[in-house]
Amino acid sequence: MNRSLLMGAAALATAFTVHFAVIAALPSVIMGIAMSRIAGEEGPNVMKDAPPPTAEARTVVRPSPDLAYSACVLDLASGPVRLTVAKSEPYTSLSLFSSRTDNYFVEDDRERGGPIDIIVVVAPGGAVPARLPEGARLVEAPAERGMAIVRRVIESEASLPVIEEARKASSCAPYPG
Repeated sequence: MNRSLLMGAAALATAFTVHFAVIAALPSVIMGIAMSRIAGEEGPNVMKDAPPPTAEARTVVRPSPDLAYSACVLDLASGPVRLTVAKSEPYTSLSLFSSRTDNYFVEDDRERGGPIDIIVVVAPGGAVPARLPEGARLVEAPAERGMAIVRRVIESEASLPVIEEARKASSCAPYPG
């Protein structure tokens, strides 16, 4: 009886360990797959504009057909990255995510009152630029890798040319500082 009780306890402990290991690893694995797909051949620190979402073609999880998405895989290992997001009516937002899917920064054009301009560095201990461009803000990332997602509301088909113009004016690139 003691032996079967001991075996049952060992099996239960193993099941709990495996369960929690999978739960701990899953966000990093999922985000790694998403970042690899988005970075593509161009690699990180390049803004990518996604085509309008359809049931067949989706680059982000659960996309809204009323939003135009752009994304940039962030790699801060070599230094800071500058994100500039041009405003488009009626609404534009920027969200930053760590490689473990944690959302650590959100800003929209209404809060900012105009274009969003940030320099992302790794905290603590990342290289901080000696000088920031006028109007730019410093944002500290919790990890060297992550992702930026820009969302723009599409009011109608007629608003698409204006949105495309704003997307072309936005960027994600290493910042020499």
